[in-house]
Amino acid sequence: MVKIRVLGLSGTPIKDGNCDKLVQHALKITEEFGDVETEFITTADKEIRTCIHCQWCIENRAPCRFDDDAHEIFDRMEKCDGLILGSPVWFNTLAPFLQNLMSRARYQAFFTNNFRNCVVGFLTLGFLGFGMEHSLDTMSYMFTGLNMIQAGKGSALGTTRAYGQRPAYLEHGVLDDKWGMIQTRAVATRVVEVTRMVKYAEENDIGIPKELRLTSTFGKVKERDKKVFVDNVWRDK
Repeated sequence: MVKIRVLGLSGTPIKDGNCDKLVQHALKITEEFGDVETEFITTADKEIRTCIHCQWCIENRAPCRFDDDAHEIFDRMEKCDGLILGSPVWFNTLAPFLQNLMSRARYQAFFTNNFRNCVVGFLTLGFLGFGMEHSLDTMSYMFTGLNMIQAGKGSALGTTRAYGQRPAYLEHGVLDDKWGMIQTRAVATRVVEVTRMVKYAEENDIGIPKELRLTSTFGKVKERDKKVFVDNVWRDK
C-alpha cells in the first residue's frame, strides 16, 4: 500500500461553516482507504493579502515579501501528495479567498516545480446552485495551471432548492444534500486513487528526469543563489 498525505483547504471566511464541513467530510472519506494521512486548513482564521503585482518576488527570485499566512499554506501544499479544495460560490463565481491565495504564488510558478504533480480535487457549494460550474472551472484553471493533476470535481447545495421546494437551509447544510455527497465521495475517492498512482511512479523513478521538467510558465527551475538581478535582467554571478 502506498501511504499518502492529503491536505484539505477550505477557502471561506466562515469557520466551521458549510465549506469547512464539506472539505472535512471529503477528508474523512479519504481516510477510509487506509494509509492516508490528512490535514485540514481553513482560510477563515488566516490573514492572506492580495498580490499587488509589485514584482518583488520576480526581481528577488524569492517568495512574496508580504509576511502573512500564505507562506504557511504554501508550505503545507508543497508537502502534501494530494489536495482537496473547497470554496463557496459568491455572485455566480468563485469566492475570492483561494484566488487571493494563489495570486501570491508567482515565485512558485515562475521558478519552481514545488506543486508539480500534486493531485487535486475541487469542491464548491452554494445556496441556489447558480455559478457552481463556473467556480469549479475557475479552480481548475488556477490550480492545474501550476502543473497539478486534476482528479475530479463536485458541488453541493446548502438549501432545499434541489428538492423542488422554496429555498431554505437544510438542517445540516451541504451534508444533507444527497447528490452533493455522492459527488464529494467520488472526488475524494478519485484523489486517493490517482495520488497513489502518482506517488508510486515517483518513488520508482517512473517519468522524466527532473532537469527536463519545465515550470508552469514553461521555464526551467532556477535556483535563487546562482543568479543576481541586474538592470532588470537575471545574470550569472
